Amino acid sequence: MVSVNIRRMERTNIIYRIGGFDLTQFAPSWDELKGDESYEMRSSVNFAYNFEKYTIKSVLDVEFYGNEKLALKIQLCTFVILSEETAKSFVNDSKVIIPADFLAQCASFGHGALRGIMYLKTVNTPLEGVVMPPVEYGKLFEKSLSFEMPK
Repeated sequence: MVSVNIRRMERTNIIYRIGGFDLTQFAPSWDELKGDESYEMRSSVNFAYNFEKYTIKSVLDVEFYGNEKLALKIQLCTFVILSEETAKSFVNDSKVIIPADFLAQCASFGHGALRGIMYLKTVNTPLEGVVMPPVEYGKLFEKSLSFEMPK
């Protein structure tokens, strides 16, 4: 487990470990592309929480478009396992509340992994050399996310 201090957070100690990654979708449709297009990237991230395993699931969806045609669709799930102590410290009023900065950290793990995956899986394709840009998730997440505890 790793302990981390995140600057804007009220909590200063979050103990966690990365539980793994699951590339659930890698769907190329670049057959009609020539490789000289400029590409547009669209992405979103969603979260789920497993109460029994104290695990945050970050789901990153990314799509690349060339000439307004879908060239590649990717989905990567990242699993971040909290220590029991940390998970219990996130409980407030029958909800698990994950701080915004830690959500940003969880999304960043998947984004970084996905940059490497994309690099490796697009060799000798029209997307070879297209670099997935970095994203400053810390600037995107402003509010904590709460999950209602099961009854």
